[in-house]
Parts: sequence; structure tokens; C-alpha cells
Amino acid sequence: MKDKDDGWLRIHVYELRVGMCVCRLEDPRQDSPFLFDRIVIENQADIKTLQDLCDYVYIDVKWQKASAGAIPTRGTDSIKHLSFARSFNQTANTFYRTGNLIKTVLDDIRFGNQFSVSAVKQAVAETVDKVMENPDAMLLLTQLKDQDQYTAQHSMNVCVLSILLGRELKLSLDELNKLGFCGLMHDVGKMKVPLEILNKPGRLEDDEMAVMRQHTLHGRNVLMSARNAYPGAVDVAYAHHEHLAGTGYPRGLGKSALSLFTRLVAVVDTYDAITSDRVYQKGKPHLEALGILVKGMNQHYEANFVTQFINCIGFYPQGNLVELSSGEVGIVVEQNKADRLKPKILLIRDHNHQPMAERILDLAVTGTDMNGNRYGIKQVIRPQDYAIDLSQYCRDGKFSQAYPVVS
Repeated sequence: MKDKDDGWLRIHVYELRVGMCVCRLEDPRQDSPFLFDRIVIENQADIKTLQDLCDYVYIDVKWQKASAGAIPTRGTDSIKHLSFARSFNQTANTFYRTGNLIKTVLDDIRFGNQFSVSAVKQAVAETVDKVMENPDAMLLLTQLKDQDQYTAQHSMNVCVLSILLGRELKLSLDELNKLGFCGLMHDVGKMKVPLEILNKPGRLEDDEMAVMRQHTLHGRNVLMSARNAYPGAVDVAYAHHEHLAGTGYPRGLGKSALSLFTRLVAVVDTYDAITSDRVYQKGKPHLEALGILVKGMNQHYEANFVTQFINCIGFYPQGNLVELSSGEVGIVVEQNKADRLKPKILLIRDHNHQPMAERILDLAVTGTDMNGNRYGIKQVIRPQDYAIDLSQYCRDGKFSQAYPVVS
């Protein structure tokens, strides 16, 4: 984007929002159906028409600032991209490529075929690179959950979250690659569990639970038979349900017998499992999941790893849906390292919970709402409870666009 001396701003048509004033189309592909050269965008249909006409337009920034009510609810001082927007699509492509690979690997294991260890290592290496380059976007992508693809998506999320925690712990690049491999492959043994037990919608009976718990043994065997697999992944697959106090399964091992990677993966595995919808239960909110981890410190989970995990993802991680004190609803898109209770939020619902023109709200900068009341996060909410599909936001390119900033 670049500014012109006359107050025009060149933007991509996918950055257009209701209330903007378009004063020029760049290289339109056909004649414009609009009657006037200056177009005040009134609805999403206007935006769609402009997107069909051209790739770039010029908007009148001075008009937008001066025009009362041009963007509903409050004024805006600027139009900005999210912090991770510039490389979000590349990051998402890596995330989905690795996610699709683990689906293939799991299918191979279920049908007794050999899987490509080298392909898995390459995918993990690319994932590590993207976590290091764009950790905020990677964290957001782990929140786009799909109940129908639970095992594959859970494996991918544990991979990413393990790398994020390892990064927080300042592990070397080689260690992060090994850790990512462990996280991605930790649940492969579930592919040897009968589907009627793995996908049972109700509570498992004792004999069924015994069969389910054998996935740790199956995972050990699968990885031991895989040529050139990282040996540490065998330990993680076999022991990630063990507890520090020796109360886990399958062997009742204590802390001294558990590898560093096993203890680390156990924390993020529990977190992602708790916050995910599964066939037999709804996922719990983020803060409730953290509470469970904190309660289990020293008995179930390594206390330092739990603490560092909370430091890593924050109280309101990217991708979490929150309801504000004003009643507005938004997606957390950026952390505020100086004050973790005041993140940046992409507003998507107004105070009546109705769709609105998206805008960025920085709680560290904007202290009061339109009624002069102090802004704050009321609660973390489940997207399903508000009929919001975060995956659709990703598919629609919402996280790579620029938005007006609430002043």
C-alpha cells in the first residue's frame, strides 16, 4: 500500500470494509456498474462487486475521517494489518500441508502400510521454521478445530504447541525438530484401536477403556518398526499418559523414568485434548483448561512446563473468541506482552451479537467503549455457541487483511 499526496490510499479489494469511500478503481476488468466515480460502500454486496471488478482501489482517507458514522459504532484513526498478516497465508499453507500429511500417515498405519519417515521429518522441519517466523499465526491455527478430524488435528496441534513451548524453553533448532516429531507422532497408536471404541459417542466401559489405553503400546510398536524414526518418539508415544507421581498408564512410571520430551508433550497433549470437541464431550474454555493443568502441577505435570506454557500462549491466546464488557464479540489476534489481560481483538459481532464490519480493538490503547464504560474481557466463549466458524474466517482470508483500528 502507498499513500498519495491528495489523501488517497491504495488498498487491495479484499481489504475493503463497509463505510469506506472508494474514489478510483485501478485497471478495472469491465465497466463499473456504479453511477458515480466516488463510491461509498454501504454493504457486503458493494464489496463483492468491487472485488469482481479489479484487484486494487484507492480510498479517500480524509473523507473517511471527516464523515461522521462512515464506519458504524466508533471512529477509526488508521487502517492496519494484523501483526502476522503479511505471511499468514504461507504459514497456514505449511500448517495444512503438515496436517494433511499426518492424515495420510495415520491412514497408512491403520491399514498396515509403511509410512514415510523422511516426509514426516521434512514436514516437521518446515513447521518448526514457521513457528519460529510466525508464532502468533501458528498459535491461532491450532484453535481452528474440527471434531470430525480429531485425531489428525490433535496430532498437528500437539506438534505446534510442543514446538512453541520448546521455543519458550530456548531449546535448540535440532531439539525443536525432534520435539515436533514426537508431538506429531505421539498418538499414532490410536490407529490400531477399533473404530467402534475410538469413535464411541458415550462413556467407555472398563473393558473398552482397557483397549483404548493400549494405544500407547501400539504407538511404541509402530515407531519402533519405522526405519530412521527419532528414538525419543518411541518414549513419548509409550509414556505420554504417565504422571509424575506414578499414577498414570501403562506402566505407572514416576518422574525420574520419564524423558524431558515425554513430560513436555504431556502438558500440551492434555491442554489440546481438554479444549477440543470430541464425539463424547464438548471442549472446555481455555482458562478452565489452564486451571486443570495448574491443579495437576507436580503430581501429573511438570510445574515449570505448565508455567512456561502459560507464559507462551497467554491468558487469551490468539484464536480464542471473547465477549467484551460492552457485549461485543471478537477474536483475539495478538498478545500484549506488557499486559497479557489487554490483547488486540478483531471485533466481529456488535453489542447485540449481530455481524458487524470487522475492526481491530487494542485494549491496551482504547480504554473505554462507545458509552464511556471501561473496556474489559467478560469471558472466553466457544465459537459453536455463537454459530461462528473460525475455520471459515481463515478460508475467507480474514486473517491476512487490513482493518480499521478503533480509536
